[in-house]
Amino acid sequence: MKIFSQSQSTPRIWFFFIGILLKIIGSALSGVGFVLTITSFSFSGFFVWVAFLVVLFLVACPPADIFLKNQMRWLKPAAITIAVFFCIVGLALIGVVSTVGLRSFETEKSKDISHLMTSFETMFGYNDATALAHQAANNLLDGKNPYAVSNIVTATIEFHGTSDKLTPLREGSFANIFPYPTSDQLENLWQSAKKDPSRIPPEFESKFNYPAGAFLLPAPFVWMGVGDLRLIFLIFIIPALVYVIIKVPSRYRLLFIVTLIASLELWNSLAAGETGLLYFPFLLLAWVLYRRNLWVSAIFMAIAVATKQTTWFFLPFYLVIIFRSMGWRKVLAVAGIIGGVFVAANAWFFASDPALWVSSILAPVTDKMFPMGVGIITLVSSGLVPIHSGVIFDILEVGAFVLAIVWYYFNCHRYPDTAPMLSVLPLFFAWRSLWGYFFYIDIIILASVLINEYGKQPAERLGIAPALTATG
Repeated sequence: MKIFSQSQSTPRIWFFFIGILLKIIGSALSGVGFVLTITSFSFSGFFVWVAFLVVLFLVACPPADIFLKNQMRWLKPAAITIAVFFCIVGLALIGVVSTVGLRSFETEKSKDISHLMTSFETMFGYNDATALAHQAANNLLDGKNPYAVSNIVTATIEFHGTSDKLTPLREGSFANIFPYPTSDQLENLWQSAKKDPSRIPPEFESKFNYPAGAFLLPAPFVWMGVGDLRLIFLIFIIPALVYVIIKVPSRYRLLFIVTLIASLELWNSLAAGETGLLYFPFLLLAWVLYRRNLWVSAIFMAIAVATKQTTWFFLPFYLVIIFRSMGWRKVLAVAGIIGGVFVAANAWFFASDPALWVSSILAPVTDKMFPMGVGIITLVSSGLVPIHSGVIFDILEVGAFVLAIVWYYFNCHRYPDTAPMLSVLPLFFAWRSLWGYFFYIDIIILASVLINEYGKQPAERLGIAPALTATG
């Protein structure tokens, strides 16, 4: 096939497919371990996620091409097999979900399998964050302060959510439960909450805890009658991916399209309404464009930063590479643009009730959430280590963040595209290291490697080129 006929000068791209496989396996193992509370699956998922991050780091490092070139005998066939398999699986998954439905796989012979398949089915619908974002957009259009009238009970009812999509807090009847409430406990509380939607149980997170961009961006489309945020996510994603596809060198374009199709977690996230997809296209364009048009890139980064806190981890690395390659004047101008957009988006809501806005935005850190995720918190969430405080994880997270920034400051010229991986690495040490934090950085890294590196001469691709210069 022409698509797989590239020369052996692109081993990192073939290695990327190993990352796709690891990401999907890690997601599956961690998901099964969480749903069925099987420690062995959770820990297996943890180690697979570690391997995934290592692969991403190597994909982002130009010198890795030298080492991987000697592995092409097995690497290329393995990559082709993975790509073909997951493209087929992706098409099959779309067909199953749209025609049969996963609930038909339930069986009386195995309650675990039935439980697991039911969990998979509920994945394809709004989670609590998506429901609250949609509710916030509606409240804004009705002239209300979205932060002041956020209600997870009414939002979940309106958008047909389920109890397993809610975020429990260590409050009320859940105060002494650890490491996580059971599905029955969540369902029982949810059934009770539905009887009086105006009363929000303290056990459920109900604050809208994202910056205002998370509802300002969807609001115009909601006003025009688009009734599903996932369609709005798609409206933002498609132009961004089309632009990137066009900018990818023609000899790699079809290969990049295949990687997108094979990245099942990207499309599963869309089907599940993951709010990370709202900032993903802006973060993607911000990183791909900073060498080509700095000011447009800064605007896209500003939108991402004004939309979700996860992007705040990316911001220092973005500013470091601009400072190191373009100077302090450019970085100050970029910081001004980002700060200006953030203030413009959030100023009215902050001025209306500063304490409410701050408590809402900081809720993921200050509210008593249960440990959860795929990082080292697996030790706690699996019940192996009875640590009930997140302080040690906060210290580890901050320490990893500082070390990553320092390392990048001194190495960004040689390894500029390690930034997306380094930006989420601290979250791997956090009290909550959710799957979605790590889903989209691989696409950002691959796009940048293809666009900004594989069009260069070999010497430049090995990291021995002169410092980057701004063209914007």
